[in-house]
Amino acid sequence: MKNVVITGSSKGIGLGLAHHFLKRGHRVMLSSFARQEMEQELDKARQLYGADKVAACACDVTDVEQVRGLWKAAVDRFGTVDIWVNNAGIANTTRLLWELEAREIPRVVGTNLTGVIFGTQVALQGMLAQGSGQVYNSEGFGSDDMVVKGLSVYGATKRAVRYFSEALAQEVEGQPVQVGTISPGIVLTDFLLDDMRKMDPEQLETTKAVYNALADDVDTVTNFLVDELLVNRENGRRIIWMTEEKANQYFADESRLARDLFSQYGL
Repeated sequence: MKNVVITGSSKGIGLGLAHHFLKRGHRVMLSSFARQEMEQELDKARQLYGADKVAACACDVTDVEQVRGLWKAAVDRFGTVDIWVNNAGIANTTRLLWELEAREIPRVVGTNLTGVIFGTQVALQGMLAQGSGQVYNSEGFGSDDMVVKGLSVYGATKRAVRYFSEALAQEVEGQPVQVGTISPGIVLTDFLLDDMRKMDPEQLETTKAVYNALADDVDTVTNFLVDELLVNRENGRRIIWMTEEKANQYFADESRLARDLFSQYGL
C-alpha cells in the first residue's frame, strides 16, 4: 500500500489521480487552496473508499510553510509518504504578453514553478530522512518546446518545470529517492474549458479543431498515469500520455476528427 500526496487535487487531473490511487487500495492526502471544494471531495471519497484511506489538508503551494504543513499532516496520518505529486497549477488568460494584466504573472509563476520547487524540496527532505520516496512534477503545454501565442507565461513555467525536474533527477542520482514527471496531454477539465473561454473567436475555432481530435477525459488519462506511477522505479522518468505516435493515430482517426466536444459547454 502506497501513501500518496497530490497537490491541487480538489478537481480535474489531481482529483482523478486521487480516485485511481484509492480504487487500487492506496491511501491519499488530498490538498488544495480551495478548502471548501476540497472538503466536499473528501467527504465523497470517504464514503467511497473509507475514512482510513483518505484525508485532506488545505495548502497554498506558494507558501513553503504551508507545504511543510502538508508533509507533516500526511506523515502524522499515514506514517510515511511514498509518492508526492506536484499537480497544482493555473493558467494565465490567453493574451499577448503586453495585453496581459500584470497581476496574473506572479500568480502563474508562483503556483506553477515556485510551488513545484517548494513541493519538491519539502518532499525530498522528508523522503531522504525516511529513506525512500518518489516525487513527480506535472508537465504541461510548453514543456515539450511547443509555442502558442498568448501562453508565453504559462508555457515558460512548464518548460522550467521540465528543466528543474531533469536537474533534480541528476541531483538525487544514487540516493534512495526518484524524481520524475507526468505529462497528461490535453484533458477535458474545468482548467481547459476556462482557458478556452478566454480566447478570441479566431483562436478558439482553431483550438477546438485540434482539441476535438486530441483531447481525452480525466478518467482515461489518470487511469493510465496511476498505473505507470505505481510500477515505475526509474529515476528521471517522463510518464507521457500523449506520445507523438498516439497523436498521429488520433489525427488519422476520422471519428475523432468529427467529434464536437465543446458545444455542450457553450463553446
